[in-house]
Amino acid sequence: MKIFTKYGFLLLFILGAYGITLAQNTTVSGQVTEGSSGDPLAGVNIVVKGKVIGTISDPNGNYNLSVDMAPPFTLVFSFIGFNTQEVEVTQSGATINVPMEEAALLGQEVVVSASRVEESILESPVTIEKMDIRAIRESAAPSFYDNIKTLKGIDVSTQSLTFTSINPRGFGANGNTRTVQLIDGIDNQAPGLNFPVGNIVGISELDLESVEILPGAASALYGPNAIQGIILMNSKSPFEYQGLSATAKLGVNHIDEEDDDMSAYHNYDFRYAKAFNNKFAFKVTASYLRANDFRAVDYRDFSSGVVERSAEYDPSQPGYRDGNRTYNGVNVYGEPTVNLGSVADGVIAGGGALGAQIAAIRPLIPNGEAGNFTPLGWTEPEFVDNTTESLKLGSALHYRLNDDLELIGQYNIGFGSTVYTANDRFVLDDFSIWTGKLELRGSNFYVRAYTTQEESGDSYAANTLASLINVETYIPQYFSNFAGARAAGQSVDASHAFARANTERLDVNDPDFKERFDRLRNTPISEGGAKFLDQTSLYQVEGMYNFADKIDFAEVIVGGNYRIYDLKSDGTLFALENIDSGDEFNMTEWGGYVQVKKSVFDERLDLTGSVRYDKNENFDGQFSPRISTVYSLGADRNHNIRASFQRGFRIPTTQDQYINLDVVTRRLVGSNQALVDQFNFRTNQVYTLTSLQNAQAGTGSLQAWTDFDFEPEKVGTGEIGYKGLIGNKLLIDGSYFYSEYSDLVVEVDLVQTATGNTSTGQTPIYAGPADPAGIVNGTTPIARYGFDVNSNRIVKVQGFAIGAEYSLPKGYQIAANVSYNELLDADVLRDAGFRAQFNTPEYRYNIKFANRKVTDKLGFSVNYRWQDAFLWESSYGVGVVPAFGTVDAQVSYKLSNLKSILKIGGSNITNERYTTSFGNPQLGAIYYVSITFDQFFN
Repeated sequence: MKIFTKYGFLLLFILGAYGITLAQNTTVSGQVTEGSSGDPLAGVNIVVKGKVIGTISDPNGNYNLSVDMAPPFTLVFSFIGFNTQEVEVTQSGATINVPMEEAALLGQEVVVSASRVEESILESPVTIEKMDIRAIRESAAPSFYDNIKTLKGIDVSTQSLTFTSINPRGFGANGNTRTVQLIDGIDNQAPGLNFPVGNIVGISELDLESVEILPGAASALYGPNAIQGIILMNSKSPFEYQGLSATAKLGVNHIDEEDDDMSAYHNYDFRYAKAFNNKFAFKVTASYLRANDFRAVDYRDFSSGVVERSAEYDPSQPGYRDGNRTYNGVNVYGEPTVNLGSVADGVIAGGGALGAQIAAIRPLIPNGEAGNFTPLGWTEPEFVDNTTESLKLGSALHYRLNDDLELIGQYNIGFGSTVYTANDRFVLDDFSIWTGKLELRGSNFYVRAYTTQEESGDSYAANTLASLINVETYIPQYFSNFAGARAAGQSVDASHAFARANTERLDVNDPDFKERFDRLRNTPISEGGAKFLDQTSLYQVEGMYNFADKIDFAEVIVGGNYRIYDLKSDGTLFALENIDSGDEFNMTEWGGYVQVKKSVFDERLDLTGSVRYDKNENFDGQFSPRISTVYSLGADRNHNIRASFQRGFRIPTTQDQYINLDVVTRRLVGSNQALVDQFNFRTNQVYTLTSLQNAQAGTGSLQAWTDFDFEPEKVGTGEIGYKGLIGNKLLIDGSYFYSEYSDLVVEVDLVQTATGNTSTGQTPIYAGPADPAGIVNGTTPIARYGFDVNSNRIVKVQGFAIGAEYSLPKGYQIAANVSYNELLDADVLRDAGFRAQFNTPEYRYNIKFANRKVTDKLGFSVNYRWQDAFLWESSYGVGVVPAFGTVDAQVSYKLSNLKSILKIGGSNITNERYTTSFGNPQLGAIYYVSITFDQFFN
């Protein structure tokens, strides 16, 4: 926080240096109209080229502008859906009326993410996808975030209505730590999770100006963790987008009532912005969503390891799993595998009369497979509240110190409740993230300081909670019934059957269940419960300067940043650095970059070189270079061939390094050397779980794990592509990439003699020695760990993406794209004992047919999306995600007298149930009706 405050004062010092303004000396006024009809256009953005000063046209199309500079200078008139126009001002007091001509916009978008400077999307040196205001407004999906899945080369993993992870180019995950999402330059990751939680606490759709996604490595300009992509979301300036706008969207889902009752979908957005004298402006935004989420209802048994071989199980039927003593349903919670021999040893160690009784019959209680069972658990509909909510509030103050400088203060906060899948199904209840930013910017630089603050609220781990309830209730009863049956002379199998028949699972409506549920969900994990207490923070200071007006031979930009992670989970998620004080670790990073761009051959060939250096306190510094070239062909330069090579890297996340979390099946332990020592991995030998399973099956022997060095993950990517506009009717964009990953971060399961390591404390005390033979034959208790390591294999990935848009007569448009991603070395990883976790379909495609203006009032769009089946591998489980196809559609109608647009639409309108990743919900249809009011409606 000190660093944030320090640089906040630095910004104020800069304000003092630049805050002196000159007297206004040039005025311009006029009217902006729609070219074909002559009707006034409201809300047209009018700026002085190369300056921050500007204004907008009022409801009658009129504008007035005062500028602190003498003529000549150029005014730029821009409005979504119309060709941008530049008009030179030659004298003060001039009246300049501007008719705006409607544009097809094919290939005319301007982007900034590819090079950190404005450029035509046709001339971008790397692949880039963009949604502008018009695409956002005309989306058939219920939200703009849902519409991202229709973009070329973009895969998604949907865990709830409000939590979708964006996964470009493979290695997909429910929480993708290989992409970075920035909202107005602010990293809105949950700092304790190190990935963006979809848009549950993100940006209001009414305040969103554009979304730019750069698939592939972007570390050369954006630093660590943008190893597979950068997502830039830009909000609307209150200077450029003024007035009141509001949306009410009402819908319905669970139409078939297959997993839940039919329920209502509510989504409301509000935005108000106002500028005063082109000097001061503010905006306030609000967004609220509430719905009953889709359910995760996969009841296959994955205890055997191959879920596709599982029999069909129906938890609604009594005794549905009586024939399977160790059943573990994918979405059934509270079913840890329990060994009766281990329970007996624990009771005996506790002493007392009960311990003596069990000691007397200990030979009758089996170890190993014969002693294993799983309790009866609860399905997700029984156990998890599927009410999802999202409340987002935002505000910003903008002040123009002069024509060249603008100061921005921004605050956003989001609250939400949802469910996501990682090592467990985690319920984020009353979860929140807030961000605060102070930024000074001009036409060629910016300096900003911001913070992202996370608050876990009442979040808890569903499977952990259910397991703890069964530890208190079901498991002791089962053990007692089994021991009694064995003492009475029953066989092992008969005793299991007796215990199953005479042990009751608590009913969710039982007051005893409710008491235990509330108590354990509100007890921190560090104290034996299931609740997270995460308040991790991120602080960053960064800046950039463009020397375009100082250097003639090339365009040169430089930039850098400094970042702090301050971990705070009260021992529920992260290890303690100091047991006595309760302090957790923190982590600092810093980096800087330079980019040089040169245009040659009559500016047809653009050559760009970038290099960035980043240093994290726990790892060696990393260089990330990028070289790229774009060559423009044709008289109109509408055909562009691009090629690039770049390196990227990912610093292991805060969880990769410092996690200390019991997830029932094992303990997740961070790979930082401090934790390696805390858990005595060097002195109490650890072995791979795979080798233990092989040894127990008689097909191998125990293999010791001794490599505890940990490095950032790295990638080198080469890409070629073409983007061209043919006859102003057909836009084609295609690319091929080839990537090689080194030091890929993968998780390995390790086991260790559990003596002294069974405590939930932060520093287990080793009381050895290791007992390899006892580990194999099951006579020695073991501790199991999930531990991140680097693969020592080079992993190769390739893929391509091709998209085309064609403008038909009368405003009709057809578009299609296809993407392909292939992991070339899956067997190399699996042979080394690692899960590949590529988690991406090889093929997927989209087809869109639309006309935003069938008549002056009526428009529509229809999008069909299909993706191939693929194997999903994660710490949660492994299974095939089936192929699926969905249809989204909408019809819109302009209510001009009300300054509104009415839209009727739906996602997955055929209600074909599908899932995007293993263990996630079965997604169905959402049908909705929305009305959007805009004060400056055109």
